[in-house]
Amino acid sequence: MLLYWKPVADKMMDDQKRKVSEYFPMKNKFLAILFFWDNGSSKVYVRKKQQYGTDIWLETRIFWQDEWVVWNRENVIELIEKLNKNDDCVWVIAQLPLPKELNDYKNEILSAIDPTKDVDGLWWTLVWKSFFDMLSFTPATPKAVMSLLDYYDLGNLKCKKVAIIWQSTIVWKPLALECLKRGAEIACFDVNNTPWEIKSYTKHADYIFSATGQIHLIDESYIWENKNQIVVDVWYGHKDWKAVWDVNIEKVEDKVLHLTPVPWGVGPLTIASLFSNVFDLREEFHVKTTSFSWKGKE
Repeated sequence: MLLYWKPVADKMMDDQKRKVSEYFPMKNKFLAILFFWDNGSSKVYVRKKQQYGTDIWLETRIFWQDEWVVWNRENVIELIEKLNKNDDCVWVIAQLPLPKELNDYKNEILSAIDPTKDVDGLWWTLVWKSFFDMLSFTPATPKAVMSLLDYYDLGNLKCKKVAIIWQSTIVWKPLALECLKRGAEIACFDVNNTPWEIKSYTKHADYIFSATGQIHLIDESYIWENKNQIVVDVWYGHKDWKAVWDVNIEKVEDKVLHLTPVPWGVGPLTIASLFSNVFDLREEFHVKTTSFSWKGKE
């Protein structure tokens, strides 16, 4: 069975439209995306975020690199501090990757964002507080994965063997934490592992999450013969200017129980999940003011 994203995203969008009207009735609130260079892939992703905001009636303002502003550490931090103090700004995200001249200051830039507005969760305060049940928060990519599984009643990971094959730290760490919270036994692999090491685990795993960007990495040689596994493709690479995903769907589809299709699987769901975090943080830090403090639940 193929696990399609659209019914999950449609359900999220309906809920988000309702919450926009409920939480932001004055229509003056906005989301801020800080995008400091002309990276083609990031530009497409940023435009999709802006369009999604429009679709749920929530303004998204993009702070672009342009000829009038030369972004450096000082004025980026200054901009973030202004947005932190602006009550009309409900969300701040620094679009990654950062340009070379800012990359050395990445941790400082990310940590400057007010945690109550950090919907991406790229600074680890929110992720760790969530792991210790001090608040409810999941970064966009693992949230998209788990929302997809939950929609199809596949989200119970208790005592399940989960293999996470990864390249990007910002994906696998929060994904691994979310699996642990759900009671899974996990093993994580990267480019330092041999194919034999990875296959020796994936062949006996209940779930395989692949997020490497390595084209068609996962084929039938990674799959157990019992046709009872669930394979989730999270990332992609490029071939001939087209997106090509980790899983070779033609080789795998008939050998597993459930599989995310490409390109209609997890990818598009990450934006809907990102916007869900706007409302999750709103509920934690504004709606639940009588029962929650930033130091922890009373």
